[in-house]
Amino acid sequence: MENGSLQRLENERRFHDQRFTDETRGEQESFYAAIKHGSQGFGSRVRRLAKNADLLEYGCGAAMRRHLVASSARTLTGIDITQVAVDSAAHTAREQGLDNTCFMVMTAEELRFADNSFDLIFGRGIIHHLDLATCYRSLSRVLRPGGTAIFWEPLGHNVLLNFDREHTPQARTIDEHPLMRADFMLAERHFGAWMLTFCGRTTILSVPVRDTSFGDRMLALLGELDAALFKTPVRWYAWHVMMELQKARK
Repeated sequence: MENGSLQRLENERRFHDQRFTDETRGEQESFYAAIKHGSQGFGSRVRRLAKNADLLEYGCGAAMRRHLVASSARTLTGIDITQVAVDSAAHTAREQGLDNTCFMVMTAEELRFADNSFDLIFGRGIIHHLDLATCYRSLSRVLRPGGTAIFWEPLGHNVLLNFDREHTPQARTIDEHPLMRADFMLAERHFGAWMLTFCGRTTILSVPVRDTSFGDRMLALLGELDAALFKTPVRWYAWHVMMELQKARK
């Protein structure tokens, strides 16, 4: 591995060790209410795909309700770049009686699993931290034919969102890169099919009244407006996307 890649991984490890020990994004958390419907949709989709499947949680430090996924799966293996996240995930799994799980420290770009090991790979906010060419190749290798990789990730085309990112450097690593349209084209080399579900455009307007009955109604109405907008090229200016990649069947 080249020195630049090693330094990038070390930057990520240090940042996430600190984050999982002492969350660094408190000021931004309130804004995620504007995309909670998309996040919930991602969780529901993962749970549907997880039934009787062998799963890989790609970045097990992610805020996933793990017991709802693992309880219906055949097995769940979790990896993360930091020991802090792995220890926390393993501790939580033991408390919840999830004896079909295991967790290990591993670099996401260099998966140490045999070919065709998993039916489903899932993760939140992880692949935009990675070298995508290496990431896609590795994901495709360990997925079984017909298997699915599904992720909830930020997009990088919205000027206002990028302005906020530039002015909140403490909330992110120096090497992460919200996904661009070309990043999805790159996935075509390794997957037989892919589907994108966009989230978060006008829904940001509901943040001031979040977690109230009025705010929930407003979020639902704005979500419908976004759904109409996302039928146009405006979709690329959304905040987040659920990307679902499927490996071709042989």
